[in-house]
Amino acid sequence: MKAALFILFLIAIKIGAAQNLVPNASFEQYYRCPGSYNPQGSDRNFAPGWVSPTLGTPDIFNRCSFGNAGVPHNWAGVANAHKGFGYAGIYAFLNNSTYREYLQAKLTDSLKEGKTYGVEFFIRLSGYSKYAVDRIGVLLSDSTTQASHDRIWKIQPSFTHVMDSAYTKNTGLWHRIYFEYKALGGEKFITIGNFSTEADSKVYHLTFSQANEPMLNTAAYFYIDDVSVTALAIPEKVVTTVKELAAEPKPNEVYILQHIYFSFNSADILPQSYEELNTLVAILKKNPKWKVELSGHTDDKGDNLYNYNLSLNRAKSVGRYLVGNGIDIARIKVLGFGKRKPLKLAKTEEARAINRRVEAKFLEK
Repeated sequence: MKAALFILFLIAIKIGAAQNLVPNASFEQYYRCPGSYNPQGSDRNFAPGWVSPTLGTPDIFNRCSFGNAGVPHNWAGVANAHKGFGYAGIYAFLNNSTYREYLQAKLTDSLKEGKTYGVEFFIRLSGYSKYAVDRIGVLLSDSTTQASHDRIWKIQPSFTHVMDSAYTKNTGLWHRIYFEYKALGGEKFITIGNFSTEADSKVYHLTFSQANEPMLNTAAYFYIDDVSVTALAIPEKVVTTVKELAAEPKPNEVYILQHIYFSFNSADILPQSYEELNTLVAILKKNPKWKVELSGHTDDKGDNLYNYNLSLNRAKSVGRYLVGNGIDIARIKVLGFGKRKPLKLAKTEEARAINRRVEAKFLEK
């Protein structure tokens, strides 16, 4: 009996640790079944748990609707929910316009300082959009401001997801956005939307689209579903250099590429990096069933978006070197973390030098 109670206790702990802090995470709940798009000047409280922090008017869609806000058929396209019967929708881009829409929810509990959280949601470009854009951002904040405009929200997001291209063969399908966030402490709001200007974005005009929805002729409109913020129980990772364990590398451990050098503020690899990179190539050739995950990291200087792009491009440069030396591109995954995962918290130049790095993790197929 005691053993059974202990097992139930462990299960309860596990469930509690994975609790989603986002209310109405899949937009299944509504104040009333939506009939059409959210009209201009409507109430900012468009769905239980969710508001519009600006004068933009995000939409909610649900299978209950017999109007233009149904699922799967609605005024913006045809799409089943990622999960359940509902989802939200926002304008992420309008050509020659600064109009944007944002979704904001108050978390059920504030984030704890120093704790790491997994942030996840799914996006899908609506089928009647005539444009596609390559990015969407997330802001985690300890307070909220109700902006008195419906334009780009000029605030630095906590994370910007940037796709390799604005248009791929998977555009129009549900796409997972995920990142890990180390809390400053006290964050209790999540805001989703495109915080970037047109000049900072990659945009693709879908000239081949036969859709003729007037409100989407100049727009990239995203469906949003299954938003979650969950606390992670992350064990201390093993961090060492590739050269130290080149003779006996292990999968699922993190290795620092200690002697990879780049030009200043650039992703161009310098020649003195080749010895370390060749060691990485040799490990992958010796273990042909392994894949490798390359993650780029920067120091704390510069804004979040700049550092994210720099870290991602540096990881891509390492990946290109591997491909050029005989490693199949299908075995390589690249990630950018910017300045979000420092090894050293100090603000010294020595600490910054340690934090500027590319890491490799070998994955068994």
